[in-house]
Amino acid sequence: MSRRAIILAGGKGARLLPYTVVLPKPLMPIGEFPILEVIVRQLASHGFTRITMAVNHQAEIIKAFFRMVGGGESASTILWKTPRWGPWGPPPY
Repeated sequence: MSRRAIILAGGKGARLLPYTVVLPKPLMPIGEFPILEVIVRQLASHGFTRITMAVNHQAEIIKAFFRMVGGGESASTILWKTPRWGPWGPPPY
């Protein structure tokens, strides 16, 4: 049975301005690595094999980073979920 995790990484990082203008908050470095990479590595080291990332703001930069580094080395699957609505939530019914 595979262990699964969901990471919510879709915020704008307004409290970290001006740093988050060009670099999304999940990719802000904590020590040597971006915080999101640290989280993925830790999940993989604890046996999680399927990781879903819910991203929105600057999602393409986050996806490009993980394509570049290979998904945090030992994570076997990263699924990407991007909402189809704007920053204020889903459209009214």
